[in-house]
Amino acid sequence: MPEYPLIQAFDSRNPDYLPLWYMRQAGRYLPEYNEIRKGKTFLDLSMQPELSIEVSLQPHRRYAMDGIIMFSDILTPVHAAGVPLHFEEGRGPVLEKTIRTESELSLIDDYDPARDNGYVGETLQGIQAYIDGLDAELLPTLIGFAGAPFTLASYIVEGSTTRKFELTKTAAFRDTTFFLKLLGRLADITGEYLCYQIENGAKVVQLFDSWGGILHADHYEEFSGQFNRKILSYVRRKAKKPFRFIMFTGNSAHLTDQIASMEPDGMSLDWRVPDHIIQELPAELLLQGNLDPLILYGNKERVIETTKSVIERFRGKKHIFNLGHGIHPSTPLENVEAMIQTVREHRD
Repeated sequence: MPEYPLIQAFDSRNPDYLPLWYMRQAGRYLPEYNEIRKGKTFLDLSMQPELSIEVSLQPHRRYAMDGIIMFSDILTPVHAAGVPLHFEEGRGPVLEKTIRTESELSLIDDYDPARDNGYVGETLQGIQAYIDGLDAELLPTLIGFAGAPFTLASYIVEGSTTRKFELTKTAAFRDTTFFLKLLGRLADITGEYLCYQIENGAKVVQLFDSWGGILHADHYEEFSGQFNRKILSYVRRKAKKPFRFIMFTGNSAHLTDQIASMEPDGMSLDWRVPDHIIQELPAELLLQGNLDPLILYGNKERVIETTKSVIERFRGKKHIFNLGHGIHPSTPLENVEAMIQTVREHRD
């Protein structure tokens, strides 16, 4: 019978095989992605199942990853729920409407993932059909994902990507009642969206709280943690098929204990989390990440050395190899190959 190493990693550490995938593994660092993207927008790629399936599969065809994550964006359900957006080169997502007052919350009142994000279901089904058709002993696992409420709210309030988060924190600290209601609604949408992904084939889902790390530890639970817990609880109660849940929070070394207390199945660590904190995390918690993606801009010897060092850091832990954040668009392919080969050659 074929095995799914990435799923098995949640139960125990295999001394002879370390599974790997990495965030943004389908994207601009791959020449085949840039070729298929010619003349198309990001929304074209993510909303047309035949295109998003092809892009999702490109990293597996090239590198035989143990996880195939669907090609999409964390703002997909927000767009479908009633906040139109487009993507600008060099700027990222730009929301054509914002929500900054309680009266504007009605904009995202009506959301049904099967109706509004049907193309996501088709993409997931198409990827799973590819996996089912593989003739291999070790099969990749289909990974779905969603954005965490605090991160989604930052885009909805700011209107685009920001580095200052002035409007986000003004809403949180001054218009708290409104902001908490926005976060609560986004948690409802995200829970429904993840259940829909699981129903359509996702075996692992990752919740991305990309901007959660901008919160002080004293404020994390109020504005992020409680809503991430709500999503996890909802999906565990409502999902119709088995799944595993991974929590990722960017720039979160100061939040690891609070995130671990959510009791997700797995936790993705950015590269700032030090060794001693990793060793203190619960033994039952699967861990991934912790490699600075910009290490891959170094020379080959440094890439190999650092990859080995990261693997050693997780010795004795349940572990999936991953980067500490998404891979960068201009990452040299020869260094990606060196990293992957180093992982494949590893034995405990």
